[in-house]
Amino acid sequence: MVLVLFEVTDCLQQTGAAATVTHTESGSRTAGTMQGRRADMNQQIQELRNIIALQEQGKKFSRQLSEEKLRQNKNLLSRLHGTLREDIHALDIAQKHDQRIISEFCGAQKYLCGKTVQGAREKLRSSIFDRVNACNALLHEVKRRSQYRDALQWQLQQLLDVRIDDKRHQEQVQVIRQLENNIEKMHMKIHAGQKVTTLYLALRDVLKKELDYLLLHLELLYTMAGAYHGEVQDRELMASDALRASDITKKDLAVLETQFLAEEELRHRILSAQKVQTDWLWLKEASKKHSRAQARYDLAVDFPSLLMQDSALGSQVQATRSQIEHESFVTAEVEKAKAAVQCSRVWDITSRLLAQQKSTAELEQHIRACKEKRQALKGTLQELELKHAKLKFHQPPSAISCRKLEAELRVRLQQEEARLEQARAQYVRNQELLLQFENGIDNLIIRLHGIDVPEEDLSIEFKGVDEKLQYCRQKLQHLAQRVSSLPAHSYSPDEDNETFVKVRNLMEKTTAREPWNLKIPLEDIGSGVQAPSDFVDEDHDLVLTREDIKKQGLSLIESKMRSSKRK
Repeated sequence: MVLVLFEVTDCLQQTGAAATVTHTESGSRTAGTMQGRRADMNQQIQELRNIIALQEQGKKFSRQLSEEKLRQNKNLLSRLHGTLREDIHALDIAQKHDQRIISEFCGAQKYLCGKTVQGAREKLRSSIFDRVNACNALLHEVKRRSQYRDALQWQLQQLLDVRIDDKRHQEQVQVIRQLENNIEKMHMKIHAGQKVTTLYLALRDVLKKELDYLLLHLELLYTMAGAYHGEVQDRELMASDALRASDITKKDLAVLETQFLAEEELRHRILSAQKVQTDWLWLKEASKKHSRAQARYDLAVDFPSLLMQDSALGSQVQATRSQIEHESFVTAEVEKAKAAVQCSRVWDITSRLLAQQKSTAELEQHIRACKEKRQALKGTLQELELKHAKLKFHQPPSAISCRKLEAELRVRLQQEEARLEQARAQYVRNQELLLQFENGIDNLIIRLHGIDVPEEDLSIEFKGVDEKLQYCRQKLQHLAQRVSSLPAHSYSPDEDNETFVKVRNLMEKTTAREPWNLKIPLEDIGSGVQAPSDFVDEDHDLVLTREDIKKQGLSLIESKMRSSKRK
């Protein structure tokens, strides 16, 4: 407004000077009356010139300042446009992922919470475009005002050059007032534009902060997706390893079945060969008895005086020999039972059978528990697959719930892996123990094969472990009945019977020296699942057979008879 006043005073000065020149031309007629007025006009013109000079200087300074401010505003607006485009591009990329994230960081802006991703993006874009349009409108208004100012300056220059009369002076004053009003309005608009600029800068800072938060959240979601993908791959590898292990186990079972059939056939051949050898030994022993009886008959014919003495001795020897043969038969039967159940004493057979039955029941219970655990693991695996499918095809949870779910899944995964390793180890141990148990049962069946049970089906076929155990039970019950039906003097440990004591001591010594002899202590009868070594049953030659016991008994009887003859 001050600049306009300066320009108006300059115009008035010029008009005053023109009027002074006009009056000077007409002063030839009225020189006396106009002399004082002329002097006053000259003084006023000098003052107006000084004022105009100052106004020109102020106008130049204001023009320079306004031009510099316009250049700064233009540069600032160009930078703001570039930054705005970059921010809009980054915001478009960040808002493509999820509507829930948009609703979280736009919680303060309630009109964006119910919008979709596309709607929120369009809303923000429209608001930003409105701000940019307002800035562009302000720039256009500034440019238009500058052009209008230049036009006014040009008009002012024209007014200074053109003569005006006193009537148009009032009109110029009105124009000056209108210009002052316009300048005031322009100042108000500039102030409003500055407010819009500050608001835009604050909005840009807020959007930058939100963009940083979105990048962190996206990185977290990416890491979680990688972790879930790795977990799924580990589950697939575990499943493939389990299938591979089951295939290998099936192949091993097939190989073991073929080996078992071959061993069973070999054992049948060995048993048949042993039976043939036993028959041959029996024939040999019968021929020896016949030759001895013939020699005794010849001696009685040649020496009848010794017939009575030898008859008494022969009857005693015959009774002793029959008793020894019966004892050897019973001992052989007992040895078969002890070898079948891997015992060194007769009274340990019952405890060993009870322990085997208890271990069998515990093994079956453990197998059922393993199957139940396997079913539980399958259910847990299905639940984890459902959770993985939900996480894969549905909306992901928030950051806090994702962290909690990740921690829970990691803990559960570690627990399931530990349980799976324990189940695998237990399954392998159970398989080994079951195979050893089946081998022990097969060996027991082979050892009990020579015991004949009345009303037994000879053409029996074993389809499972239960039938094998039933077969062994029948054999052992029959053997226990036969042992209980024998006379008391034939198997009772009477210390007066020297022959029985010597035979028992000899048998215990021979069995004690055997390195493969297995003894079950009484305190281990009620123990849990037995060790795998309890079921080991190998075919070796250290166990005394029936023929060996017979030979030792006969040699003992002969040595006793020789000692009595010497006396």
